[in-house]
Amino acid sequence: MADADDALKAPPRRRRTQEERSTETRQLLLDVTIECLSELGYARTTTTIVAERAGLSRGAQLHHFGNKQQLVVAAMEHLFQRRVNEFRDALSSLPAGADIVEPAIDLLWKIMSGPTYYAYMELVVAARTDPDLQRHIVALNARTDEQVDATFREFFKDTPENTQFYDLVWTLVLALLGGLAFEKIVREDDPRIAQVVDLLKQFGPMVMTGK
Repeated sequence: MADADDALKAPPRRRRTQEERSTETRQLLLDVTIECLSELGYARTTTTIVAERAGLSRGAQLHHFGNKQQLVVAAMEHLFQRRVNEFRDALSSLPAGADIVEPAIDLLWKIMSGPTYYAYMELVVAARTDPDLQRHIVALNARTDEQVDATFREFFKDTPENTQFYDLVWTLVLALLGGLAFEKIVREDDPRIAQVVDLLKQFGPMVMTGK
């Protein structure tokens, strides 16, 4: 009887506000969109499929995103922000004074060789022949670049005084890993891909500090 009495005494569960329900619905749509882009590709990802997979009505989906372009761009922005936060949290958890170059490259490669990065690649390819989508992707990349740059400068204290050199360095690292992610599609079992990542980690301290 004690358990029953305790249950009766438990405070009633707080009802979610309309704003909270709306935020949860929006997050669900964005997560499902990323899954669809990765699994189905850009052309086969439709707002109808996203709504069905999210278990929502077409009207509920349209309430948050009026068309496919708005949905996929918002999904990528959501994804990039989540990845930046994960990257920052992982680096923050490392012991004080630890060499973070190798772990940072490992983290970046884990992010860029996974399915969510391929969802981004789908958008980039689609944007090549869609000027309106390209405009949104370019703006999204610019905002993401600012966050990535700030993150790198925060955690890599011994960066070169030559700002232009440093900008080129982290761009080179991301471009190399992005290229390897592309190669992984057609050379999935090629051991050279992992070897190149290991080589980058060997050169990492010299490259990231300019020494």
